[in-house]
Amino acid sequence: MKLTRSAGYAVAILLQIQKDDSGAPVTAARITKNCKFPPRFLYRVLRRLVDAKLLVGTSGPGGGYMLARRRKPITMFDIVEAVESAPEASMLEPVCKHHKRAVARINRVSKQSAAKFSAALRKLTLDQLSRL
Repeated sequence: MKLTRSAGYAVAILLQIQKDDSGAPVTAARITKNCKFPPRFLYRVLRRLVDAKLLVGTSGPGGGYMLARRRKPITMFDIVEAVESAPEASMLEPVCKHHKRAVARINRVSKQSAAKFSAALRKLTLDQLSRL
């Protein structure tokens, strides 16, 4: 249930592309304007967003990136899943045999928390974030 720096970069990339109203593909240089993206991470995250069909990439002169879908909302869950994986519960292994029930209880709480976190990410859209 931990969000990584890659998820932060992905959100920033998508917000930068969404706010661009030129109608043309957005270049990597325009995506990074006023943002701090390490180049090695920028292209890795862009590739993952294209692979997840959240972005469409066009190479060559006039190329760049555009949102792959306009009608179906892009959710925060989609973004996290594209660059990391679906949020999962952290699970403990009992160290002592007589602690199995206690650890099982902790693991149930962790699973419930992960399910709530995933549900909340599915409700939060890129459009909502862009209005903040």
